[in-house]
Amino acid sequence: MNHSIKNAWCLCRSSAVRLGLGLLLIVMAGFGSSTSHADPADFQAMPGLWKITVRKLDHGKSSPPSILWHCIDEGADPWVAFANFSVPGDSQCQRSDMHRSSTALAWTLSCSDHPPAHGRGRVDFDSAEHYTASIVLQDRGEVVRVEGKRHAACTSAND
Repeated sequence: MNHSIKNAWCLCRSSAVRLGLGLLLIVMAGFGSSTSHADPADFQAMPGLWKITVRKLDHGKSSPPSILWHCIDEGADPWVAFANFSVPGDSQCQRSDMHRSSTALAWTLSCSDHPPAHGRGRVDFDSAEHYTASIVLQDRGEVVRVEGKRHAACTSAND
């Protein structure tokens, strides 16, 4: 009888180990999938007062930078808050094919210049408090370069 109890205990322990390993694999698969695919709704930029430096480029030469200060709240639409810069000149450009991840915004542009221009724009966050951005047009190269850096919390709704 002692021998049958010992066999039952080994069988039970073996099943528990297999079940534990199976659960561990499921949990590990869950962690692996969450890091490989960012949720686009979870945009990783901090709210606050941002200093935005905009440089227009013409044939690779940069104009003097213009500095903008912008207070961005938690509910801000990233397309308006961080990707709201335009092509230099009087271009009427339309965005399309817009993509968003947790750390980047990307889009294509069609501008009604004479001749019409096409290109792409991109905003890339290297941290929740810093980003770089640019617009590149076919046949003209990079025409705008932007850098944003968070400096402080906003102190009021009117900042």
